[in-house]
Amino acid sequence: MPDDAQIGDCDKLLVWCQILADDGLPPYTHAVNYLRDGIWEFKIGAKRLSFYDTPGDGSYTPKAKIRDRDEAVNDDEFWWFPDFDPEIRLGFAFPKMGPKALPNDIATSFKVREEDLSHDV
Repeated sequence: MPDDAQIGDCDKLLVWCQILADDGLPPYTHAVNYLRDGIWEFKIGAKRLSFYDTPGDGSYTPKAKIRDRDEAVNDDEFWWFPDFDPEIRLGFAFPKMGPKALPNDIATSFKVREEDLSHDV
């Protein structure tokens, strides 16, 4: 990918992170995707960046995509997005190589989360 496009995508990602931090919601529906076990991803083209939430004390409670609108916290277009803990942390960046995230990329996202949380205690 040309360098200029990569710079633009980086700027977009930073803005999306700020929107999530300020509003507690993604910038738009397809900007994020739930992977599994509390790991989410920002999506920009074929680029992915995992993230997760934590109260900041070395723990986490996995937040999944809400499947039933009756269990939703919000009653708007983002009803499926959970109410995250106060800290959102970025994890592992990886390219999307097929229709789904590769198991190795998800496993690395888990390792990054565990290592990051170990520094809180």
